[in-house]
Amino acid sequence: MTIQEIIKKTLKEVKSKGENLTPDVYSEAFCKEAKKANVIVEDCRRVEKFLKRLPAELQKELRKRNVSTVDQLVQYLASEICRNGGKRGTEISNAYFILVRRLFQAIELLHDRDAAKMAREDIKRISNGSGKAQIDSVAERWSRFVMEYSDAFLDRLDPYCKVDKSDLESMVDDIVRCFKSGGGQKGKKSQPPNGLDVVAQIIIASLTPSIASGMNDELATISAQIRTNPELLTSDAMVEDLKHMIKKRVELDKRAVITQIGELDSVIEHINLALARVIDTGEGNKEVLGAIQSELESINLKADSFEVIHKKLLAVATSLEKETKILGEEMKKSKKRINELQEKVRILESALHKERKKSLTDTLTKLPNRRGIDESLHKMEAAFKRYNDNYSIVLFDLDRFKSINDTYGHDAGDMILISFAKQLRRYSRELDIVGRWGGEEFLVILPKTDKEGAYRFAEKLREVVGKSKFIYRGRRIPVTVSGGVSDRLSNPDIEMMLKSADENLYKAKNSGRNRVVA
Repeated sequence: MTIQEIIKKTLKEVKSKGENLTPDVYSEAFCKEAKKANVIVEDCRRVEKFLKRLPAELQKELRKRNVSTVDQLVQYLASEICRNGGKRGTEISNAYFILVRRLFQAIELLHDRDAAKMAREDIKRISNGSGKAQIDSVAERWSRFVMEYSDAFLDRLDPYCKVDKSDLESMVDDIVRCFKSGGGQKGKKSQPPNGLDVVAQIIIASLTPSIASGMNDELATISAQIRTNPELLTSDAMVEDLKHMIKKRVELDKRAVITQIGELDSVIEHINLALARVIDTGEGNKEVLGAIQSELESINLKADSFEVIHKKLLAVATSLEKETKILGEEMKKSKKRINELQEKVRILESALHKERKKSLTDTLTKLPNRRGIDESLHKMEAAFKRYNDNYSIVLFDLDRFKSINDTYGHDAGDMILISFAKQLRRYSRELDIVGRWGGEEFLVILPKTDKEGAYRFAEKLREVVGKSKFIYRGRRIPVTVSGGVSDRLSNPDIEMMLKSADENLYKAKNSGRNRVVA
């Protein structure tokens, strides 16, 4: 039996028992299956290796107690250290430190640069002569590492290859297999995994209006969805969206052509009127100017192509340059006026963009304000209705914030709001949307996240805030935060989801604060 078969059998066994797939549960079940299959796995013999390094008497005692996992071994040694003194306590203490050092050496072998570096440093710091303060410091470092560790970076592999993220060796095997099958992007020679990728690129290019503009936001949204998941091209909803986009692109191009024809008509009319004025005043060569006017009148905007119109206008411009300086000066003045108007329009557009950005941003924290969050929520709701992608929200509220303002002053309160906003951005994913809901309330939108995932995120942030040091003018201000969690699938609409999160926040406040309710 191969390792892959043992893994599949292990996962099936855990699932049949209804147990949570934690690392400890998986490890114990895997080693049992490997033993049944008579397959020797070095990781399953770690306890045996550690036992061989212990005194014979202690080995006999541990085997009698059926110690079979590293956790059981550590718990037993720790209890023996606390229970026994003298020589036996010293032996157990030494064995315990040997075990800790071996665990650090095992962590060094893992393919995680930060963890390996910490393990190397702590091997030097931990010995049987280490004091409690030094051991507590090491424990705190690893506790912080575990709390802040996230393997979300592995999700970046999903658009390219489907990999088993539970085991590093299996992951490498999956990636190699993906490259060999043409699913990777080694250099520029690899082919895409299927024809839908190529079709997706062609469709995205075809959606861009050839003449007009005005579809940028919709085009960016649908293009990102198609690039991320080309399989969407096979869904009825996406087909309908593409039909709508193509129809809109054609209509925009048609309107752009009509607008351009109207602009050309206006230019021709302007030149015609200028020629009429020149002829009426008797200036220039009337015969030549009359011929130019006839040439202008012969232009048929509906029948002639843009190229023909361009050539005729170029001939008219050349003749006008030769025959009259007056008209040339008028055209220069018109051009200057147009440039001035264009510059004014550019300035107004820039100011309008800045004002719109200001209207969606909280001036203190630089996060999106309630209006900005509302826009993001409605975009998320549109995706939910189209693709049924669940998402969650967490409504945070800083505990006893009014008391902080009254005790330390509003400047201190502003500092805490700004610091908390930075923590929200730091511990959120790139795709998460963080905003100030109002006052001391903040709202986080978590795309593609269920209620349990949102609760874990909120709990992690609550612990971070509780351990953080908010210093104002040399004084530490204790700060805690409460949270209410809700997800879209559990509610009929956005309003009920927001109401549910608000009610959960209220429950968290009423049950003692500094907690999260989902």
